[in-house]
Amino acid sequence: MAIRQRATPAAWREPRPSPADEATAGGRRSFWEALAAWPVFRRLWLGALAASAAQWMQQIALGWLAVVMTNSPAFVGIVAFSSGVPFIVISPLGGILIDRFDRRKLMLICQGLACLLASLVAVDIMAGLVQPWHLPVAALLNGSLQALLSPTQQSLVPSLVPRGALTNAVGLMSAGQNMTRVVGPSIAGVVIGVAGVGQAFLLQAAALALSFAFVWGIALEPRAPLAIGSRGAFEGVRLVASRPDLRGLFLLVSIPMFFVFPYISFLNVFARDVLQIGAEGLGVLMAASGCGAVVGSLVVATMSRTEGTGRMLLWATILYGVPVLIAAMSRTVWITLIMVFLGSLLSAILMSANNAILQHRVTDDVRGRVTGAYMLTWGLMPLGSLPMGMAADRLGAPAAVAGGAIISTILAILLGLTLPAIREI
Repeated sequence: MAIRQRATPAAWREPRPSPADEATAGGRRSFWEALAAWPVFRRLWLGALAASAAQWMQQIALGWLAVVMTNSPAFVGIVAFSSGVPFIVISPLGGILIDRFDRRKLMLICQGLACLLASLVAVDIMAGLVQPWHLPVAALLNGSLQALLSPTQQSLVPSLVPRGALTNAVGLMSAGQNMTRVVGPSIAGVVIGVAGVGQAFLLQAAALALSFAFVWGIALEPRAPLAIGSRGAFEGVRLVASRPDLRGLFLLVSIPMFFVFPYISFLNVFARDVLQIGAEGLGVLMAASGCGAVVGSLVVATMSRTEGTGRMLLWATILYGVPVLIAAMSRTVWITLIMVFLGSLLSAILMSANNAILQHRVTDDVRGRVTGAYMLTWGLMPLGSLPMGMAADRLGAPAAVAGGAIISTILAILLGLTLPAIREI
């Protein structure tokens, strides 16, 4: 198929369902269909699994080190904020690289540099040289690599599976990455408690090296390079802004990402100061969150079509704040674990289905730039960590998290009432 030199307005129109989509519209899919049927997708999935596990190890290790070194929830928020800034700045510009250059090579470069960074941080800590300011710098550098790696992985999926299996593949990508929210934090918590924080970063580097090996074995058909003009960096943003359906998807995920999801960055504060269960207990909290996210992602993976899911997305967004609010107010470990599980289940349904719908509704010649623009929402979570951290310093972490959950629920209700395009998806 010929690749056009520049995205035209026709490329921005919503693609119609293929015959394969219509043929499978009446049934539900196996959880693992895309993994079993397409080996190339399986290698990408395994590589993404290892890279995501490494990312969660780093988040746990950096967050724990921040709270131990400074005893300040606000500084925890600063570290999380530093990791999110690149998603705002780099992701839209990175979309040009994704559409213009070899996506496999971009992934390999990002993974190699991230492995090197993790190794340097491990040496810094184990040599006793680490200072508090090193943590936001490391978070900023790692976030810059993730802001390019994440949309590259997402944009590759539609080229590895048929359109009829795209929702299943996107759901499996999300489920796999959410599985690492169980494995990554649990392992990191044990390693921190037994061996130390530096060793957790060494383990992160090893996981990134494994991811590099999986991606190295992926063979892709060569693409003709796109000639993207000076305004190309903003084409994805303009597309999202110009279409009510994409704009609704963007807003629907932006609200909880800014106001609710930052609470994940403060589970270390809850583990140490509220529930008093230490680094190992933090791993259990993160594991509960990951289990809920896996279940929610697998629900999306069984969907055979994305039409008519707008109302489900809206209700998932509205209800997401409720279990998080209860978890913030809880002082009992088992209640907190259940609520964290339910909250992550709802958030995974929202994120996975939202991403699947987005991939169905854009064409491949603008996919990188649209996905890059969509990655702006990922940056909202660390950005939201900054005001939540400041509020936690003044009011306490439970009040800060509870306030964000209440605001998110109210805004989601207002969005559903004022933007009918969401309900019509």
